[in-house]
Amino acid sequence: MGLGLLGRGVGDAKYLAEYGAELIVTDLKTREQLAESVTKLQKFPNIQFILGEHRLEDFKDRDFILKAAGIPLDSPYIAEAKKHNIPIRMSADLFAEISGIPIIGITGTRGKSTVAHMIYEILKTSDKPVLLGGNIRGVSNLSLLKEATPEYTAVLELDSWQLQGFGKAKISPHVAVFTTFYSDHLNYYHDDLDAYLADKANIFLNQG
Repeated sequence: MGLGLLGRGVGDAKYLAEYGAELIVTDLKTREQLAESVTKLQKFPNIQFILGEHRLEDFKDRDFILKAAGIPLDSPYIAEAKKHNIPIRMSADLFAEISGIPIIGITGTRGKSTVAHMIYEILKTSDKPVLLGGNIRGVSNLSLLKEATPEYTAVLELDSWQLQGFGKAKISPHVAVFTTFYSDHLNYYHDDLDAYLADKANIFLNQG
């Protein structure tokens, strides 16, 4: 749900299609607006595109919904999927769950990108291989699964929406870094700062 133009949705759809999944890719943007992304996926006969709209019928009888960041959980389409007991997942938490490798998660209203890249560059100087993902432009989290063998560690920059997904999956990164917290994204959170903080707090909540 949500293909976008930044590359993450394309990479996630490509990964799933390559492994034989039957996909419905749906986005409120039109085919013309998403032409670059659609072109990269046109070779896959197992991808059906529903663009310029969402349809309630596409949120029934699915194995799961892969939701893009920023799509609110109170969306009527998400509500339809929940009504039919369909899991709602996001690519970052799905990567963390499937890969089983150590995850270093970095969040914060400001500074998370800088700190994530800094940690990644430091770890690259060690003998242990490392992956960079999460909220990184153009990086598909599911595609990283191809490289995520047990000797790897993953550094994930995580925004509040991705951490919302971690919370729903009841998982947290093995190592958590929380840089800063300011009032932000309140249009999404309906001016509820506590709800924003609650999503951010999922970085710690299920560390056990």
